[in-house]
Amino acid sequence: MTSLETKERSLGRGELKVLADLSKLLGIDKYFQGEVTLQGHDPILKSPHHLSEATAYALLAEAMAAVSIANLGGAKANSLSINVTDAIHFLHSSHFLWQSGYGMTVGAEYIPTNGIFACRDGKHIMIEAGPPYIKLERGYLNFFDCGNNRDSIAREIAKYDGEELQEALSQKGLPACLAYTKEEWRAHPQGQELLKVPVIEIEKLADGKPVPFKKNEGLGPLHDIKVLDFTHVLAGPRSARTLANYGAQVLHISSPFHMDTLPQNLLVNPGKHSAYLELNTGDNLTAMKELARQADVFTTSYRPAVNARFGLTPQELVKLNENIICLTINAYGHSGPWQDRPGFDQNAQVATGFAAKEGERLDGPQTPQFSPVFYLNDFLTAYLAAAGVLSALIKRATEGGSYHVKVSLARSAMWVQDMGYIEKSVYGGQREKDTYPAKLVDVQSPFGTITELAPAVQFEHSPLVDILPVRPFGADKPVFWR
Repeated sequence: MTSLETKERSLGRGELKVLADLSKLLGIDKYFQGEVTLQGHDPILKSPHHLSEATAYALLAEAMAAVSIANLGGAKANSLSINVTDAIHFLHSSHFLWQSGYGMTVGAEYIPTNGIFACRDGKHIMIEAGPPYIKLERGYLNFFDCGNNRDSIAREIAKYDGEELQEALSQKGLPACLAYTKEEWRAHPQGQELLKVPVIEIEKLADGKPVPFKKNEGLGPLHDIKVLDFTHVLAGPRSARTLANYGAQVLHISSPFHMDTLPQNLLVNPGKHSAYLELNTGDNLTAMKELARQADVFTTSYRPAVNARFGLTPQELVKLNENIICLTINAYGHSGPWQDRPGFDQNAQVATGFAAKEGERLDGPQTPQFSPVFYLNDFLTAYLAAAGVLSALIKRATEGGSYHVKVSLARSAMWVQDMGYIEKSVYGGQREKDTYPAKLVDVQSPFGTITELAPAVQFEHSPLVDILPVRPFGADKPVFWR
């Protein structure tokens, strides 16, 4: 181990307060049996934020929740550990993905329409079209009537005042947010809404009888759980992949006309069957609702308006299935004036003031900057979401009822901010990029050999299972298979 990995802190000794608070929020402190240790500490990158520790806490929370389910089934106590360098890789696992030896990064950081640009009034605005998604990319280029390169986009954005442009783009359904400071964001109406809620919300939807877990020795603590995965991009699908890692039967549903990219599929959809349902046709929507009746968990990362259009909101789903756990993931939170606005990981970094603080690592003029690994919220939110679902399943098993788990990209960024800041004199000499050695595994799949990160959390008695290799979109029938 490196010197950064040698300082060990323990949950049992009261040295991991953030994790202790998270486990109490989730209610798993009452069920988890075992010890948890974290090796190392921040900073390990040139950043004022506790990036590796935040990632470690989120990964440990989901692992503790899974172990708690196993403990409820009579499994023995289980000790967990993680080190900071393994954790930091999982903040940007998209950069540790190869297909048959070729790098398969999602590549959003290289798209001209994705970035922070200066406005006429000196403010900065963040726009993003994702990997890119053609509808969003065309939307920006048509709005600005310019070429698809950063110079042309920057020239056009410089003709607008920030607030004016933010609202004009948002009204067209295009992701856009000004670069606020932490203080500005928390005074903003949307920031104020997020301050009212915890990083993971678990809301009871309806009463019901307890649904205990079945004992499945060697098959994973979630072997009897069916998950209907109606998600896209990264945070949503990655959260459902985590459930598959613990044995859940996960069926991913997408449209044949609006697929994510190949790197996204390879990264976040192992462990699942993958089926098409074009929900704009009546028969397919009927089939989707029948799957929801059979599911234990329904996950979605589409905007509320999309779910409402198809009758797939938590309030409507619980009428179909009184025992369902619903997970919704969005950009800016589930109430407030921005609850319907689209946004990606980096939009949330910029809006919340995270990027403004990252700008302080520059030696010259300070402008908003993304995290040193580009990502922050997608993967953190995925791990927190999975922890929330696992905890809601525990509530269903012990108390009964159906539950709505709510997480958002912006609230995850605020959670990281709340851990406090590291002084520049301390982080200034650290690495600009994550060049620490990574533990990798090879998996055989229909796409050839997939190389990816090995699990970061080490279990004394692992509840993880061998999962299905990633499958092509639409390769399977829209049915649960066991």
